[in-house]
Amino acid sequence: MTRRDKPPPPSSSRRRSERRACRRRHVADGGADSSVQLPRPSAPKTIYSYLEGLYERRGSDREEALASIIGVLNSRLEHDFLENNFASFLYRGLNSFKKGSSKEKQLSLHLVGLLAMIVGYEDKVSEVYRELLPVLSKAPKSGTTAVKVLDCLGIVAFFGATNSEDIQNAMQIIWKFIHADQSDANEEKHSAAVLVAAINAWLFLLTSVEGWRLRHNNWNGAIDYFSTLLLKHDDKLVRVAASEALALIFETGSLEKFWGEGKERSYSHMQQLLRESIVANDIREVVKYFGNFQCPGTSLTVNGKDLKLSSWYQKIQLQFLKGFLAEGFELQVKENEKLQNLFEFNPHRIINSGRELYVSTTDKISVSFFLPEERDPEKLTKEDRKKQKIWRNSVLKKAQTQLMTKHRRLSEEMNRSDYD
Repeated sequence: MTRRDKPPPPSSSRRRSERRACRRRHVADGGADSSVQLPRPSAPKTIYSYLEGLYERRGSDREEALASIIGVLNSRLEHDFLENNFASFLYRGLNSFKKGSSKEKQLSLHLVGLLAMIVGYEDKVSEVYRELLPVLSKAPKSGTTAVKVLDCLGIVAFFGATNSEDIQNAMQIIWKFIHADQSDANEEKHSAAVLVAAINAWLFLLTSVEGWRLRHNNWNGAIDYFSTLLLKHDDKLVRVAASEALALIFETGSLEKFWGEGKERSYSHMQQLLRESIVANDIREVVKYFGNFQCPGTSLTVNGKDLKLSSWYQKIQLQFLKGFLAEGFELQVKENEKLQNLFEFNPHRIINSGRELYVSTTDKISVSFFLPEERDPEKLTKEDRKKQKIWRNSVLKKAQTQLMTKHRRLSEEMNRSDYD
């Protein structure tokens, strides 16, 4: 064959298709060609990958990551992971709150609230409080985001405040928020849902402050305010919240700090007036409480054990936490020592009737509380003496809970020192 008779060279497209076919045959025969990537099954995402999602630029991606993290924490608490990545969760959550949509803001607030509840180290939880307080004090004043802001503020201050002054600073923010629409004629009136959320958050924080530690001037007029809501507000949920507030104020044993200024009355007279105000309004559970000063029969079964409430302030705490945690509440009570100590409840307790095999070596600690002077029993009816005994026992029960909290904190410090 002459040079002129040779076939023309294959085109470049033909050469590329031949090379691809050759590579496919090579891989099929077991060869290793680094230029060919076989499809791999996608691995299930972990909480770490969801945390990485909080750094995404698109808001919808961050929303998805926040919702996924909350879903994980509703099924398991992930103590160690939250401890080790505390700063990332806190500050990415704050970033989402400042920059995100309404939905992203609400999800970020829920995540930060869970962080305050689950993380055990007191210095970290107090950091959540310090960072959140100035941010939430300037948050939206209406809508569903406002409700979530109030819920988060209540949770973060309850678990993150280190003393009663810190708690009352958060209470003061909520109190000013409640009255903002009254002091400013141009301010939009709070919706019933927002007002109820504000009252409930304020009450939740009030349950953690002993009556004698309450500031004298901050809460003047609270009884008048809640009594007015109870008498005049047209929304039943607001009236119920107001009646529960009056019952909790009664249980503090410091009524004089909640009356309006310039109203000189004896303590027994204040008690009588407050009882009459509430009983006159048919809020069944509150009326029942004032009938015998016992918390209405509220109990919850967790892990086969009954969680029973012994006081009105515990009822307030339970309903607030259930409202915030929703489907995650039962897991928290089963696994979170903070909530177990709060309600004096151990869902894993095994009753042992045998002899005690150990003696506690924990140092003794104490808690101070104010118990109002007992009234002269000769001037009381048999029924009044019974009610006074029940009420004083309720005050003692609250002090006992605070003592148990101190025991828990001491135990945590001792455990940490063992590993230092």
